[in-house]
Amino acid sequence: MLFQPLKARAKDLGNNTDFVHWVSPGDSLNRIARRYLPLTDAITIGELVREIRQLNGIQDSLIHPRQPLLIPLSQSTPVKATTIPKQPDFEARGIYINRFSMACQKMTRLLDRLIVFGGNTVILDGKDMSGRLSYPSRVALANEIGADASPVINDPAKLFHYLHQKGLHVSVRLVLFYDPLLAAKKPEVALQAIGTENQQAEIGKLEWVDPYQEVVQGYNLDIAKELAEMGVDEIQFDYIRFPTEKIFQNATCSLDEQGIPRYEIITDFLARARKALAPYKVLLSVDVFGIAAWGRLEDIRITGQKIEELAKHCDVICPMIYPSHFYSPFQGIPNPGSQPFLLISESCKRFSSFLNDTKVTLRPWIQAFPYGAENFDEEYILEELRALDQSNSRGWMLWSAGNAYDVAWKALDQWNKRSLEGITASSKFFRYY
Repeated sequence: MLFQPLKARAKDLGNNTDFVHWVSPGDSLNRIARRYLPLTDAITIGELVREIRQLNGIQDSLIHPRQPLLIPLSQSTPVKATTIPKQPDFEARGIYINRFSMACQKMTRLLDRLIVFGGNTVILDGKDMSGRLSYPSRVALANEIGADASPVINDPAKLFHYLHQKGLHVSVRLVLFYDPLLAAKKPEVALQAIGTENQQAEIGKLEWVDPYQEVVQGYNLDIAKELAEMGVDEIQFDYIRFPTEKIFQNATCSLDEQGIPRYEIITDFLARARKALAPYKVLLSVDVFGIAAWGRLEDIRITGQKIEELAKHCDVICPMIYPSHFYSPFQGIPNPGSQPFLLISESCKRFSSFLNDTKVTLRPWIQAFPYGAENFDEEYILEELRALDQSNSRGWMLWSAGNAYDVAWKALDQWNKRSLEGITASSKFFRYY
């Protein structure tokens, strides 16, 4: 394939240099963009395709052999990101961005809004609940099962570098033991419900993998290390637990035959991850259920999340304190979803009691979605922020699975204005404690 330098056209690219790519049989704009993406300023293939079309005056995607195409190259070697170490107790203010938003211009819009309202952290999907990776991987098992078959970010190091340039702390979320893709491709490592009439028929419904299996642990550790090598600042483990669904509570696990408590398996895995990631200077954080703050033995037995043990092997505990996810009635509260200040205040107080003698930071996820909250509006999120402001937590992360943050932006705008005006934190919601 031929390409040659062409004199830069200042009116199109400023100080950048255009190259000519001569189209070969079988070429497509996507294929061409994939080849040159590491040497351009574009973050996604779709973005570069749009730039190539605009630069060459292409109205559709039709190209033909021997057609010259200007390619907006901006560097001679691929960009490499470098982890920017932070102390665990820095005050993170961030949002979650899913794999689908990462693939389009929505991510840029979200980041711009986040920064305007004082945000400094972004949590991106590395491996989501589908078991799919957001980027092309060198991990052999990921290639084997097709986990990276549809990457939305073809040059993750460039993305991380871009985010660093915007002053953002980059955390990558890995969904660990809920992995329907791995379970389907490797049913021998999947959790299977016992007592079913036709267990073979259940294989098609497998979603969870066995946290005790070396294949499962090694796979997730390899992905975490790969991302750390690419220059992320934080690895955040989600679904670092056993399932809570009744059909899985008595699932066949390799550890059950040995009588090992589930919390020991989860804790041992985290300790192993801590050791594996130590050379990369990344923060290690874990997502836990909000109800874990109550330390109930039955919850620990089922999920394997024992906070005081997890805290020995991570930098940040990230409880998912979504008021609407507490069952009704909870602790005498008839409608927990309508009590954001109360639930978050009490949860943070209880989580802090587990962490008082540690150096681990408490950084909660808070609800930025309307599910289960009849009164969800900007005041709802303000109540959550007030509760955190009066707690021992450090910062916050807003969760909306669909990345719908319009209400959150309004809340943050009000929060910033009230902070500037020196208005003391108060709550309009009734307190039960």
